[in-house]
Amino acid sequence: MKRFVIIGGLIFIAGVIAMSMYHPPMRLMPAPEVFIDGQTSVFPSYPAAVTDPEIKLFYATNRLPVGPRSSRLYAVVPGRDLHAGVATVRIGEEGTTWDKIYAWSTGASDDRRPFLHLTNLNEQATISSDEPLSPEATAWFADINAALANSRDKDIIIYVHGANTTVERAAGQAAQLHHFTGRNSVVILFAWPTAESFLRYSRDMITAFGASPHLAEFIRLLDANTDADKIDVFTYSAGGTVGSDALAIVGRDASAPGAAAPAIGEVYHAAPDADFRAFVDDMALYAPKAERVTVAVNLGDTALRLSQLINRASRAGRPDMRELNQQQTDWLLDASRDYGVDVLRVRPENIPGLSNRSHTFWYDDPWVSSDVLITLLYDLPAGERGLDEGKTDVGAHYWTFPTDYPERLAGVMDRLRKDHELLEPKP
Repeated sequence: MKRFVIIGGLIFIAGVIAMSMYHPPMRLMPAPEVFIDGQTSVFPSYPAAVTDPEIKLFYATNRLPVGPRSSRLYAVVPGRDLHAGVATVRIGEEGTTWDKIYAWSTGASDDRRPFLHLTNLNEQATISSDEPLSPEATAWFADINAALANSRDKDIIIYVHGANTTVERAAGQAAQLHHFTGRNSVVILFAWPTAESFLRYSRDMITAFGASPHLAEFIRLLDANTDADKIDVFTYSAGGTVGSDALAIVGRDASAPGAAAPAIGEVYHAAPDADFRAFVDDMALYAPKAERVTVAVNLGDTALRLSQLINRASRAGRPDMRELNQQQTDWLLDASRDYGVDVLRVRPENIPGLSNRSHTFWYDDPWVSSDVLITLLYDLPAGERGLDEGKTDVGAHYWTFPTDYPERLAGVMDRLRKDHELLEPKP
């Protein structure tokens, strides 16, 4: 019996090592529920720009650059400066037609969804925190303004990826977020350095905190140098540590006498892998400056269960209220009413096909991805997005997906079509 336990343990360790070294390209996520009924499509909005297998995506990174600017690679270690440019991500293999991409994107095809391929990183500028903007950096921000001028959504969405993530996977995640807005939003990938190995996860958490001042400065630069109405911040997994700490820096600095606060819009944390107590303290600094904060959690999330064991503290995406002191508890209980902080409890038992252990629900599940898009595009509070309100034993309010969410979503979309132009009726 002991031999079998040892062998089983060795097999498990070998599996973990193998998985930590394997980084498959990102697949196009399932079509969000909002597109599946065939009544809604964002893709006809700008046919010339949209019907292209290649997605152009702005990016900024504090990874150390390697190679020529026109075809950059970025190391797993941090550098001193921010490097900014445009990434090109292709949907599917060369020669994939738009008709096929449209079918995948609207749920009309049962074929296996395609991979997203990062084909180029064209670095255009280096941004140093202690130096004025270079002409190249000024031109890069001008390109963002040009994209905003051609976009129906006048906010900028910064996407912050998780740990153990290659630049290719991070770009794939950000690119499909841009794609499923009908390419009607300006999405910028913030690529922070990860070791790209689960076995070095602890190192990733250190570099996450090291990246947060860069992200804070980047938010301020976007606010000062672009025409965006607001800056939205969307984080995933350990990107929640980067984003939470960065937003706390922005909020703290904006509270100084005479300081101006950047226009922070929607902050959406999906499965945040961040220390729960520090996360609440951070929110107290930036939530009053943001339009709304949404925290999407799955209490059965096995990735965050493992992270909790490693970090010896619960994670914001799988929180334990018992860890909070009275002041933190009181602030969190009042935050929904006072500062627009919404906890979205993703309950797999209510959502068909979603694993109880899911950590990737924001892009793997059509219901959750629909909520992400509606929140970021329309700034709707949870009560207007077809969600149900609940309350914990200690009095904390949360929102969840009801079992009849598709029917409720249809009503939400009917109301949005009357008031907005972003989502057009299918021609």
